[in-house]
Amino acid sequence: MIVGYYKMNGGPADQYSDFVGVLQRHSVIPLPRLVYVSGVLSLVSLVSDVFWYAALDQVSVAAAVAISNSSPLFVYCLSVCFLNEHLNVSKILGVFIAFVGVFLLVVFQDGSGVGTIEISTIVAGISMIVSSAIYAGYQVALQLLIGEDITDTSTLVTLAGLCGLFAFPPWLLGAFLLAESPFSWLHESIAFPSTLEGVLLLVISGVLTVIFCAFMPLAICWTSPLETSVGCMLTIPLSGLLDTFIHRTKFSWECIVGSVLVMSGFAILECSTKKKDTTLSPLEDTVNASAWA
Repeated sequence: MIVGYYKMNGGPADQYSDFVGVLQRHSVIPLPRLVYVSGVLSLVSLVSDVFWYAALDQVSVAAAVAISNSSPLFVYCLSVCFLNEHLNVSKILGVFIAFVGVFLLVVFQDGSGVGTIEISTIVAGISMIVSSAIYAGYQVALQLLIGEDITDTSTLVTLAGLCGLFAFPPWLLGAFLLAESPFSWLHESIAFPSTLEGVLLLVISGVLTVIFCAFMPLAICWTSPLETSVGCMLTIPLSGLLDTFIHRTKFSWECIVGSVLVMSGFAILECSTKKKDTTLSPLEDTVNASAWA
């Protein structure tokens, strides 16, 4: 996409350059380093996706999304360790409230209680949490590896494309390995949907995944890993509505309270972040104006 755009709208140097030359000209990061970063990040993201999809058939979509949105909790902890994020009482409170919500979702996601919950449900919930922790590492690592001051659109879109390119070979290999997995929760047969509706949903899912992966690096670098992960919590009510009207799923009041607590915890984190941003100087506000994107 980047190469095609500059081939049509770029200068003479772009029109006569080869594929690699165009990417190098419009990347503020040397292309070899961008390739290295993309290779590392693609593997991290792929491992996170394995845990996500392995657990998805054991939990509802709404519960899975709510649990996976514990990612900001891990992002905050990693940001404190690696991105010079400062500890804050309000943020710690938000983390605690959200963790309570995640616990309620794991325990009551299928309408059962503590005494009747199935082991497979617990394993699936833990798998979702592991996926969230790994993806939080992906978000923090992205900004750590390319730098906090990199906001160039061409560079970030190129990074997203390279991540997808490097993820394809191990994904193909993993598909065959999972098809032969002796563990039932990891087993995934290689088959395409047998109905037109299934094929259509698969295509829509693929297109939306590409869009998500293209915009995620932009969001992380234009704002911050914490704000980006907090923004993703808007998928919690949306997935709940889809589960209710499409899958006819009925949620217990504990599950609903858990979702509210998760979003409340993240709202506290976001408010704490905004309060910190208001203390920036006018010059810094101008530099960070792109965060509104």
